[in-house]
Amino acid sequence: MRIEPDATAVSTTVISWLASVAALGAAIILSVTGQGVGAMAGGCGWIGVAIPLDRQVWALVNQPVLNFSSLPTAWGYWLGSMVLPLLTALLLLTLRPRKPSVVGQITVVQTIWWIAMVAGIWLPLLDPADGHFSRWLLLQHFQSAWVWSVPASATALAILASFRLLEIARRSRSNLGRRARVTIIVVHLILPVVVWLCFVSRVGGLPPLRPLLGLAAAATAVVAIGSFRYPPPYPRPLLGPSRGAVIALGVGALLSLSMLWVMGRPLPQGRARGVLWGAPGSFNNIRPWIEPETRLTAGAEHD
Repeated sequence: MRIEPDATAVSTTVISWLASVAALGAAIILSVTGQGVGAMAGGCGWIGVAIPLDRQVWALVNQPVLNFSSLPTAWGYWLGSMVLPLLTALLLLTLRPRKPSVVGQITVVQTIWWIAMVAGIWLPLLDPADGHFSRWLLLQHFQSAWVWSVPASATALAILASFRLLEIARRSRSNLGRRARVTIIVVHLILPVVVWLCFVSRVGGLPPLRPLLGLAAAATAVVAIGSFRYPPPYPRPLLGPSRGAVIALGVGALLSLSMLWVMGRPLPQGRARGVLWGAPGSFNNIRPWIEPETRLTAGAEHD
């Protein structure tokens, strides 16, 4: 028997929040993986990661030369943290499985949403001096205002994620009014971001204004468009949540929190934990505020 989801039900909301936690970790890992892969494509050796919630994420690498960051081969290093997650989100948007499930589709929605929030808005705007995209713009002699181009694109991606959520909601309640649509968007998508920002503020103090403005603008756009436009119901019947799928989602959420704790937990004096699986060389990008699990970075140069 087919069970259509009710997006306002407590069980569906809990599933969505679990998926949100798992997707937050996935978005951050995709960002740092994108930089690491981009760095290796430019000739670097990938030796570790640091993924603090309140700072720019870093794939820790050994660089082939001191001036690596200014070379054309460093483009993947600077842009990979955006390109890989955003390409993943676009791929997820195209997925229309023959037998979709509630858990799977909500997880897709949350993953796209958090990629837009983290990789598309938060990280590009977080650090104008040492952020990946900001540094690339500076090195290429572009105007710093171009940094807003990625958040603008990510906002469009966030709107598409909200449309998929509303498609799911309309499977069981085709006549949702404007208030119900806005409530679904706020509860499933925006509220987890607010909780995350509260936690970030608790860890590292009030975040900078730029990323907050970017996130607020995206949230406003999603709510505004969700209140005036409504997509058709999801085109295929949705299977109800199975116990195994919910357990797997819970495990994913725990893994997400564990990775964030191990690879980026805050330390005294504004430092953050990192993890190394290789020894730093003469030229590496380990920032002074990163304290890797191994103590091999003393005296090494960074760029």
